[in-house]
Amino acid sequence: MKLHIIHYNDLHSHFDMWPRYMSFVKEHRTYDSLVFDLGDHADRVDPATEATKGKINTHLLNALMPTAVTIGNNEGITFPHDWLANLYTEADFPVLVSNLEAPFTKQGVIHELPTGKVGVFGLTAPYIELYGLLGWTIEEPFDVAAREIERLRQEVDVLICLSHLGFYQDEELAMRFPELDLIIGAHTHHVLDDGVVKNGVLITQAGKHGQYAGEIYMNTDTGEKEAVLHSLHDYAEDEATAKLLDREQYLAEQQMKEPIGETSGLANDWFSESPFSQLLVETMRDWCDADIACVPAGILLGSLPPGPVSAFDLHRLCPHPINPCKVTMTGVEVQTFLDEVKTDQFEQLKVRGLGFRGKLMGRMHYAGLAEHQPLEPTRNYTVVLPDMFTFGPLFPAIKEMPKEYFMPELLRDLLFERLSEKSEYNELHVRKP
Repeated sequence: MKLHIIHYNDLHSHFDMWPRYMSFVKEHRTYDSLVFDLGDHADRVDPATEATKGKINTHLLNALMPTAVTIGNNEGITFPHDWLANLYTEADFPVLVSNLEAPFTKQGVIHELPTGKVGVFGLTAPYIELYGLLGWTIEEPFDVAAREIERLRQEVDVLICLSHLGFYQDEELAMRFPELDLIIGAHTHHVLDDGVVKNGVLITQAGKHGQYAGEIYMNTDTGEKEAVLHSLHDYAEDEATAKLLDREQYLAEQQMKEPIGETSGLANDWFSESPFSQLLVETMRDWCDADIACVPAGILLGSLPPGPVSAFDLHRLCPHPINPCKVTMTGVEVQTFLDEVKTDQFEQLKVRGLGFRGKLMGRMHYAGLAEHQPLEPTRNYTVVLPDMFTFGPLFPAIKEMPKEYFMPELLRDLLFERLSEKSEYNELHVRKP
């Protein structure tokens, strides 16, 4: 059996590359090719994804006509429950996620080709606590993989896992389950030019943001497995796709530009005291009903000029899919954290990933700290932080502390409520003197 596969992952709504990918697919696809998207196609960093609740991504995928897709954490845990529940209602393709229980997901399927049968199932990264807070049930992927392999292996000639677990988890998957023929990966944005063979299983991944498309050739008669990546910069834009994208983006942006309120202007500077960052940190404290709140100025990418304010403005200035999180710390732990962030090293820190879409951290801003000085060493304080500080890489100690995530509200949603003339925020949340 000969098999040809085209794959793509982690677009993150970088739509500028999508017309090039469509050109690639039209040039390389044959009548029996399999085409897969590996998740994180949608990312709320883009205003069109935000305005359409991800529907623009579904429309683009419909035009692609993929064999199947899986989802990533950007669809799974940055979309509110109702957004994700409705994201694929217009989809003309199956969404394979065997470890997520949802109306739109399917278990593994069997594709019958002229030359044989191909089994395909999907797995996504199991952010169990965060999925639970959004009202979803997700399972550990390795247990589910064992179940799917047992169900499918004897029925097919080739067995494929669509994985949004990340490369290192894919390696573990291959070591545990040599029954797999192929793992097409995503999540960690690895550029695997020729793929990696682990325990006889081919693992592939095609970078991020539409820089690459992947092709895989398999021959079960000879045992041949070949993977190759193509730079999409070498391909011209597909004209029809570019026009579709321009129309969808224009309509979405117009929707977001409707004024929600008006301000006299809020300046923001990454390295000095800034009114806009101070407004955000005070809003975080009020919203989450905490003792203290902290946010770095780099969360806001610029200043808010005087005049009308729109959702588009707030999205442009705070594009990150980052939620507030309330952490319980002792006075000693709070002081240790403050000592770490009141340094030039922290202010100049450039961060990639963790939901952050800015450049660097900038100066930390605080709310409530003056009311609690000096800190009592053994007292417990509730401290609101951007959730990116709680995942481990930046502040490992915070990952182990008791915490409460506020979902699905993103930081810009809090600003929207604070600045909106129609919002009840000021009556409901702002602390009275």
